[in-house]
Amino acid sequence: MQSSQTSSSLSLQNAPTIIIGDTRITALSDGYFDLSGPLLVTASGAPLSPSPNPLHIDVNAFLVQTPGHTILIDTGCGHELGPTVNQLIPNLRATGVVPEDIDVVLCTHIHPDHTNGLVDASGLATFPNARVFAHQRELDFWLSEDQMSRAPDALKGQFAWAMKAFAPYTDRVEPFESGRILPNIDIIALHGHTPGHCGFQIDSGNEQVLIWGDLVHAIDEQSRNPDIAFIADVDQELARSARKRMFDAIAQDRILVAGMHLPFPGFGRLERDGGHFAYLPN
Repeated sequence: MQSSQTSSSLSLQNAPTIIIGDTRITALSDGYFDLSGPLLVTASGAPLSPSPNPLHIDVNAFLVQTPGHTILIDTGCGHELGPTVNQLIPNLRATGVVPEDIDVVLCTHIHPDHTNGLVDASGLATFPNARVFAHQRELDFWLSEDQMSRAPDALKGQFAWAMKAFAPYTDRVEPFESGRILPNIDIIALHGHTPGHCGFQIDSGNEQVLIWGDLVHAIDEQSRNPDIAFIADVDQELARSARKRMFDAIAQDRILVAGMHLPFPGFGRLERDGGHFAYLPN
């Protein structure tokens, strides 16, 4: 991650859009979940106490418009996950962009609230002109019949949803692993939440925005204590390691961040606060 000494020049213009250089980044809300239960756990594996209950989780995606591409980072929940989500497409249209305009979809990871929106209620491609990029580890895991057969019954539905979501894009799925994926967009490995979970850093000169996917699910608790994990993290220890590493770098380099489960519109910064961090919405 590069230092961004001029990142304070980034401005929110006609929120929720940020302009860096010749790139426009617009936050899109897909809705929210209010989830009950012991969803946050400490480093020992014990449920966090006290814990927000219900836990309010915004579901965001990001439209990235560059001179060469119209990119959507994650696609929201689609039609499968209840009445408080599936707002992405009307909110996309409100920006003047229609699904047919999207030529690239970048997936931070393959979870239903990030990739079910690849298809409509009929199972057809929502983005008929898009190439879909996903980490090779994600494709190998979530699209594997063998992995599905060995998964707990409670997770088998997520595998089925993933297979349904990617089915119309068979000849347009492009695996990635590391490096630069598109001009001025780099892959940032954040494995742990899922096997190939990643973020995308968008650069324009000395300005950067890091879209960090699901690095956090409860920013107030996890900024104060990055050891707090989300119960759905596939590898909680690896997710903790990624979170602490990135929090250090983000605070050090003053990087503007955007998150899929930060309070909408999901743009903010991290600052050191004693031995912890404080999240400041942009």
